Amino acid sequence: MIKKLKTNWLAIALTIVVVISLFLTAVIWSNPAQYERTRDNSSSRNLNTTQSIGDLYLPTQVVHVGAGQQQSLLYSSRKNLIAVVQKQLRIYQLGRASLVKSNNSDVYLSYLHQPNSLIISYPDSVTGTIFNETFSQSIDTSRVKQIDHILIPLKSPRNIYLLTDHGYKVYRTRISRSKGSNSLLSLTKGTSKVAVDYKLIHGQTMLLYPKGFKLPVFGYQVTSQNVDTLSQNLISTNKQSSISTEHKGNTTVYRDGENKRVVYNHQDGTIRYENYVSRDAVPKESQLYSYFFNRIAKTGIPMDNLRYDGISNQHRTISYRSYVEGFPIFNSNGYGEIRMSSKVSGMNKTWLSLYSIQVPLPIDQRMERLPSTTTVFNQLRASNHLKDVEGIRAGYLWKENTNNNSTVKLTPTYFVNYHGNWVDYTDLQK
Repeated sequence: MIKKLKTNWLAIALTIVVVISLFLTAVIWSNPAQYERTRDNSSSRNLNTTQSIGDLYLPTQVVHVGAGQQQSLLYSSRKNLIAVVQKQLRIYQLGRASLVKSNNSDVYLSYLHQPNSLIISYPDSVTGTIFNETFSQSIDTSRVKQIDHILIPLKSPRNIYLLTDHGYKVYRTRISRSKGSNSLLSLTKGTSKVAVDYKLIHGQTMLLYPKGFKLPVFGYQVTSQNVDTLSQNLISTNKQSSISTEHKGNTTVYRDGENKRVVYNHQDGTIRYENYVSRDAVPKESQLYSYFFNRIAKTGIPMDNLRYDGISNQHRTISYRSYVEGFPIFNSNGYGEIRMSSKVSGMNKTWLSLYSIQVPLPIDQRMERLPSTTTVFNQLRASNHLKDVEGIRAGYLWKENTNNNSTVKLTPTYFVNYHGNWVDYTDLQK
């Protein structure tokens, strides 16, 4: 018997490892809360893995335009498509940017349908400075002030095109040098595809879905930040400070003097931070992107799935949102979202929650089918809501697990910009 054990010790050891692995997987899936507490204690200091401002402001969508101008939105659970694009663009050295065309919607739309190309899109405009930071470039930011899309020809590219929705501006920048091969040629292989079509509606560029399609449902574990630590990170400075705490019903108010306070809502886990700064410390509009990045980094919250989601120049407000495989995540309580504003009066505000998604979980559920955007528009028109809709996006609805608040289900649906807020389109049909 001992001789057999010595002979087959490797097979026995592997069998034991597999059994233990299966047991732990079952424990995590059946009771993720216990695992979550252990994970928080051991790795919460290392959750903030986004290291640079360029990572926070990465584009989110990759659209492939085929030889016949057919457009497909690409997404993948196996590889990070945007990371592949970022790596490739950093290999290129881009030269001087020149304006090709402006104020012509037909020409602008033709570039968004250029055959054999990739269209890399941001949720909203970014500055040329952010583009340079993200892709290690040095384009003239006094010339290219805003960018919404990056057009990359796939066959022997000599130029990269930068597109600005406002004013329908198209800039051409020549690839003066390449430090490697073109890895984008194989980007479409092994990826999931959804038929899409760029349209200009009421002066806005919208990505529409001409056919019904299916998207997977995801399960995720939820990470909860410690409210005392988060409040301390928001309020504290390098100077000595004395933070007072006051409880009012369902809220706790943290204060540091008269200029800083954090209001924590116990019921929904949301936080509002307010502070006044001197007018000399108010950032310029072009500085808001870096100013808010530094403020987010200071909080210590996880930034793995967090991406820039939009800017309101009028209100000097930028929103950031959690994404999964290039699709935005929405929740009625604002979970997974951060909004920051800095007014010229010196008032700074931050809205966020304690919760964020971190660890994907196996989920045994079929893919959900979404209708075409034409069908959605017809339904909204029938309910007399279409006239107040200013945008539409395919994304994921964050649904809390009623049996276990440490896990959530992300269900695909459409979200429409209704009276300035992104809402599930089905809510407007109730």
